[in-house]
Amino acid sequence: MALLPTDADVNAQDLLEQLSAGGPEFAEALRDLGLAAAWHSAVDTPDLKRQLPESTVQLLQRARIEATARYMAQQGALHELDRVFEDAGIAYALMKGVAIREVLFDDPSVLQASDLDVLVAPADRVRAVALLVQAGYTMHLDSGNISHEVTLQSPIADIDLHWNILRPGRTRIDLTAELLSRRVRVNGFWALSRMDSTFIMLTHPAFAKYVCSPNMGLARVLSFLLWIQKVDCDWNGVVELLERTGLNAAAWTMLGWYTACAPAALVPVLSRLRAPLRPSRLRAAYLEFWLRHDLPTRFINRPVFIQFGLTAFLHDGAGDALLAYKGWYLARRDRMRQAAAFYVHPGMPA
Repeated sequence: MALLPTDADVNAQDLLEQLSAGGPEFAEALRDLGLAAAWHSAVDTPDLKRQLPESTVQLLQRARIEATARYMAQQGALHELDRVFEDAGIAYALMKGVAIREVLFDDPSVLQASDLDVLVAPADRVRAVALLVQAGYTMHLDSGNISHEVTLQSPIADIDLHWNILRPGRTRIDLTAELLSRRVRVNGFWALSRMDSTFIMLTHPAFAKYVCSPNMGLARVLSFLLWIQKVDCDWNGVVELLERTGLNAAAWTMLGWYTACAPAALVPVLSRLRAPLRPSRLRAAYLEFWLRHDLPTRFINRPVFIQFGLTAFLHDGAGDALLAYKGWYLARRDRMRQAAAFYVHPGMPA
């Protein structure tokens, strides 16, 4: 029900009827799922106040106002980041939700983003962090992901600065330079190309959000289902990139989750996209078992089960899985050295 706006055959009146039938519990669920602002945008018609209880109307309006306020704050942070990085000659690209929403919606604020995901070249990572610290951000290092990202926080917005889309070793090849070479200007900022954004939506959540666990959230599903309907994309290019990175199985599994959540009219489209990516019969059956029995959610508090039982099999071959484990070992071994690099730059605090 929460993903009903992704059905092209559904209009505002249909959504209003669903809100009325779902009652306060449904409206509260939309708020908790981060979808209330998108629903308000879809049902913001003269019939809104006539057909819904005042409490539901207020909940939706409050969610829309809060989403707009957060968006404006994040836009301010992005304008500053763009200016600082452009002046310093640092190539960057926005990734994931903060970039996707600018393409998907007339009012991008309706898709909430908890933080700003920014990709830079590995050689620029320390200088980029130093510039943001000088601009008022506080750096937070996490030894678990220092191999590929660092978080910067301010009262206005949080930034996840990446120099690799995943922990090194997850992909057969280093993608950062390639992705930055195809970046495009979108609404005043640099963002990943549409092909590369599609690639990210098909791979990053498989490893970072465990496909269908509560970490995934339905806002990402809504974004992808709208994306494939609204955005022209070089799908052949996406498939070729998946093949080169060894992540066909990850994309096939993510498409399985997206298909399970999709309106009926989209299922044939998703099935056609998914078919060329299918792994071997045994691996496909195993991954389907994880999806059908929602094992990522069952094991969410035991991530080691997921890491060894699921994510290892999202790589296309044993060599790819071994490369991922090697990357994990090297990241763990070198984490102190990698963290120390951020404290020797003259622009960083001692």
